[in-house]
Amino acid sequence: MKEILPGFKIIDAKPGLFVEKIKALVISDLHIGYEAALEKQGIQIPKSQYPKIKKQIKEMLEMVDAQKIIINGDLKHEFGEATLQEWKETKDLLEFLKSRKLEIIVVRGNHDNFIIPLLKKMDIGFYDPYYFEKGILFMHGHKEISLKEFGKEVKEIIIANEHPSVVIRDELGVKHKFKCFLKGKAYGKPIIVIPALSPLAEGYAINVAQEFLSPILKSVDIKEMVAYIIEPEAEVLEIPLKNLVF
Repeated sequence: MKEILPGFKIIDAKPGLFVEKIKALVISDLHIGYEAALEKQGIQIPKSQYPKIKKQIKEMLEMVDAQKIIINGDLKHEFGEATLQEWKETKDLLEFLKSRKLEIIVVRGNHDNFIIPLLKKMDIGFYDPYYFEKGILFMHGHKEISLKEFGKEVKEIIIANEHPSVVIRDELGVKHKFKCFLKGKAYGKPIIVIPALSPLAEGYAINVAQEFLSPILKSVDIKEMVAYIIEPEAEVLEIPLKNLVF
């Protein structure tokens, strides 16, 4: 595992972060049911990506000694009422996680509307707009925040929402996109941005756009951040963004 900050480790080049001091696996942007939304737009793709999502989570849980799992926003995709596919797959995932005897924490993302009744019925913790534990502030990242209510207690900030990725040109000039974690500072605190777990969320190419989508990152200098590129069956590649900005 690649340590991105002391006690914060990327799990085997997968889009999951293990936080040692709270024994938590942190994931985000699953966007369960995204396929149904694309189908409404006339875009046909394989029926469900959910088995891939569940498989990745299972593999990560087998690699770490996690006592809880934090879903840092956008568990499902539709902004409105959940589709039948979303309900079925979301319920299946939560039941799977409960069967592992994990404490499940869901932080509200901008896509997580109409999900509260299901979480309440399953007795799962739902936090809006943040979850805070042992100095770590977990937020999805789609809203601005103020650290005044926390004072000096905040030691690290973990967000998602950005779906970070980078584009790299090979020796032939061909561009390749890779999901990545980002590390830097925001509000004077260390911040980690987690990539999307959804196979369909390829990511927002930070080094090409040279700007951020999340309001939390608007004041951050991209060139001062470090990318941790993840690719299946490869080692995590650490590259300062100043070396990648086009």
